[in-house]
Amino acid sequence: MKKKRIAIAISAALAVIAAIAAVLFINLDFNAQKISADLYFMNERGTGIIAETHEIKYRSNYDFVEKIMERLRKGPSVSKHGRIMPRDTLVLNIEFSADEPGSVAVDLSQDYLTDNPSRNVLNTYAVVKSLCSVSWISKVRVTVNGNDITDADGNALGFVTASDINLETEEYSSEMRDVVLYFGDHSEKMLVREERTIKITDQQPIEQYIINELIKGPENKNLKSVLSPDTVLMSVDVEDNICYLNFKSSFISENSGDADHERLVIYSIVNSLTELKTISRVQFYMDGKRIESFGSFNIKNYISRDISIIQQQSGSAASLFDSGAVFFEN
Repeated sequence: MKKKRIAIAISAALAVIAAIAAVLFINLDFNAQKISADLYFMNERGTGIIAETHEIKYRSNYDFVEKIMERLRKGPSVSKHGRIMPRDTLVLNIEFSADEPGSVAVDLSQDYLTDNPSRNVLNTYAVVKSLCSVSWISKVRVTVNGNDITDADGNALGFVTASDINLETEEYSSEMRDVVLYFGDHSEKMLVREERTIKITDQQPIEQYIINELIKGPENKNLKSVLSPDTVLMSVDVEDNICYLNFKSSFISENSGDADHERLVIYSIVNSLTELKTISRVQFYMDGKRIESFGSFNIKNYISRDISIIQQQSGSAASLFDSGAVFFEN
C-alpha cells in the first residue's frame, strides 16, 4: 500500500515537472526565430499609413505570415494610429508560390472590406508593406473570398510589391511651392487670401497638400480657420481640370453651421484649389459617394471659384480669374 502511494506521488510529481517543462518550452520556443518587423497602420488623420516596429517570433515562413496578420488584426500599439482591418477579419488561406519565390497570396474574409474602395486599397498597402518587411517576401496578393481587391475605377490590385507603394518614410523627391489659401476674415463672412510656401513631395498630389494646409488653419492671427481640424480628406483625383475630393463621412457634421459659414467652407476649398492652373472646378464626394447638398448649398454639380466672397486687399488682386461663381452641370 505504501509503495503504491509513493508511486502515485512520483507520478504526480513527474506530471507537474512535465507541465512546467512544457510551459517553459512554449515560452522559450528554442526553434523559433525573432525579427523586428515594420507593421503598418493608418496615420492619425486616416490619409495614409505609418510604420510601427514590432518584435515577431515565428517558426516558419507560413507562421511568420500568420503572426503578422494576427498583429495587424489586433491593431496598432500607438493610440493615435488607426486600424487597417477589423479584429474579426479571418485569414482564410495563405499560399506561397512554388514557381515564384518571394510571392505570397493571402485570402481574407469579407469583414476586411469597407464601403470605400480607396480605403480598401490603403489598407491593402499596409498589409503588403508589413509582409514585405522581411527580405524573403517580395510581393503580396491580398484577396477577399478569392476575389482581388479593386480600386475606385474597378482595377484589380493583384500582386503588389513594396516598391509600388510610396510613403513619406521612404526616399522621395521634394520641392518648395508657393500656394494661395483662403481663410475667413474677422466677421467670418468673407475670405481673405494668404500666401505661404510649403514643402511638397511626390507621395501625394499638391491638391491634398492644399487641403491639409486649410485644415491646419491660417498663419495670420487676424484670420479665422474655416475647416474643422477633424476634417479628413481620404483621396484626391484630377481629370480634365476637375478636382474630385473624397472626404470622410464626418465632413458635413464637422463643418456645418450657418449659411455664411457653410459658404466659407465650400469656397475656401474651391478658391484655394482653383488658384492652381490645372484646376478650374471642384466636385465633392464623401466616402466615395457624391455629396448633393451641404447645409443650404446644393453642391451636386461641379463648382468653380467665386471671387465675390473674397475680401479685396489694397494693392493686390483678389483673384487670378475675372469671373464670378459658376455652377456646371455634369
